[in-house]
Amino acid sequence: MATDAGALRTNLQPRLGARLGKALMFLWENKALTIGLIMLLVVLACTFFAPYLSPYGPNDQNVMARLKPGFWSDKALPGHPLGTDGVGRDLWARILYSFPVSLPIGVGAVGITVVIGLAVALIAGTFGGWIDAVLMRLVEVQMAFPFIVLALAILSVSRPTSATLIVVLSLSAWPFYARVVRSIIITEIQADYVKAARVMGASTWRILFRYVARNVVPPVFVVAMIDVATMIVLEGILSFLGIGVQPPTPSFGNIIADGKDYLNTGWWVSTFPGFAIVFIVFAINLVGDTLYKYIDPTLRTRY
Repeated sequence: MATDAGALRTNLQPRLGARLGKALMFLWENKALTIGLIMLLVVLACTFFAPYLSPYGPNDQNVMARLKPGFWSDKALPGHPLGTDGVGRDLWARILYSFPVSLPIGVGAVGITVVIGLAVALIAGTFGGWIDAVLMRLVEVQMAFPFIVLALAILSVSRPTSATLIVVLSLSAWPFYARVVRSIIITEIQADYVKAARVMGASTWRILFRYVARNVVPPVFVVAMIDVATMIVLEGILSFLGIGVQPPTPSFGNIIADGKDYLNTGWWVSTFPGFAIVFIVFAINLVGDTLYKYIDPTLRTRY
């Protein structure tokens, strides 16, 4: 047994080494993906370790230190690298604590969006007929509502909690997935491998989940990853308008809104949260765009 285990380890080591080398070469040849992954790791670190990256809490106030500039100025206070806001709260801490608020909302909204969109598309594209017609009319009705109007209608009658924001954001995007995935499924249903599965006696549900969904899910996953960035931007817009994340909970949007009255005397209050949003969007788009090119053979270059 010991000899067999040693032989197994001996066989696995070259394979693991080859796979690691291939992965490193892949990252070396795809600089955009490497940079995106590093930036994404920074985002995740800020999300999960925010309390350990700042000595201050997001709502700790020091009125005597209000609107103090950051590292770029001789008037900067020690321990406040990005300065303070209108009531003396540390801006670095508030931005850090916005990551674990905004990122889960974006991920949760996209998760619900994908589930609803895929379910509607799979049913409509597979069964067709009146089922397809009814579901597509429902999609068109949903798409007819502007996002802001829909958000105002829902958030005006309910408390804008994180769960409510996730629902509102997911309602704005699922019709896109339903329409796009439905068109892909209609094409896949006519493919030879599906016809062969029918001849061999496979049920509709088996074909749907075992064969068709397997070819649809990977590209949808990559698009959904990119949509997380869009959801974070939309959440920021809602929070800026006062119908998103409510103070004192920090969010990129409401921090920017707090600083709009100090653009002349404290420009950094609104500027750095905006930079944080740009950083997140850029990181997710770099990774998502590269993965999309890798999955889609028509866009693949060197992999």
